[in-house]
Amino acid sequence: MPEKACSTCHLIVAGNVCPKCKTSTLSDDFSGVVIIFDPKGSAIAEVMKIKEKGRYALKVR
Repeated sequence: MPEKACSTCHLIVAGNVCPKCKTSTLSDDFSGVVIIFDPKGSAIAEVMKIKEKGRYALKVR
């Protein structure tokens, strides 16, 4: 199953529903991937307003 990115929170998922925000507005048109291990200590996570570990798309179309 191809990975998709949630249009709301940018989490990259393999299913049809985002497990984080429970939405089905997913897109297979995304670019850039950032992996967040420590959301509290990450400047990127702060800018993207990410509070949980995971793989996130930088841009979702």
